[in-house]
Amino acid sequence: MLLQSFVNKRFNSNTFLIKSLNNHKDCYLIDIGNAEDALKEIGDEQLMKAIFLTHDHYDHICGIHLILERYPACTVFCSKYTQEALRNSKMNLSFYQQTPITYHGENIEIIDESSCIGLFEDLNIQILETPGHNEGCLTFKIGTAIFTGDSLIPHLPIVTKLKTGNKEKAMQSVLKIQNHSALEDIIYPGHGAPVSAKDINWNFYLKNDRH
Repeated sequence: MLLQSFVNKRFNSNTFLIKSLNNHKDCYLIDIGNAEDALKEIGDEQLMKAIFLTHDHYDHICGIHLILERYPACTVFCSKYTQEALRNSKMNLSFYQQTPITYHGENIEIIDESSCIGLFEDLNIQILETPGHNEGCLTFKIGTAIFTGDSLIPHLPIVTKLKTGNKEKAMQSVLKIQNHSALEDIIYPGHGAPVSAKDINWNFYLKNDRH
């Protein structure tokens, strides 16, 4: 796959665009904090097939209307909690940014660890439920790429002070991510640069109570 990243400079949140290396027309987004720049990289011959949301916070969803105006048939994959939060500007925190966002579309598909979703030929996306930062957090693994959202931002404590945050769940989620990571895998977090899984100090999270 071809992977491109775009940063929302206001929040330093990452949006990831996934395309096929084999001229496949479908493409996908993981989080949509910077929909504007991502959309510029999608050719007229390509189709935005789906969006995968790691969680519902404003800095990861703020481009939802922009994308779905251009691609109304695009599927939004997310957790059940995230679906509920998309309908409530206080839950998704957009209300507190003075730019309330709600989305009630019928194209949302709830996913969990039992879901199996194919992207391209012989390339599937694996879903991990990783609550802690937020009750609805998901992590996505595609080949050697692991998209952790805010469930794991390498070298930084996990924020658990927002609504539905939970320190114990956050620690268990980091352990789950670690257990699904190989040395050659790359962590693509919701904020900041990608980091090789072998370079992460997992004990910082699993033995440090500051998160």
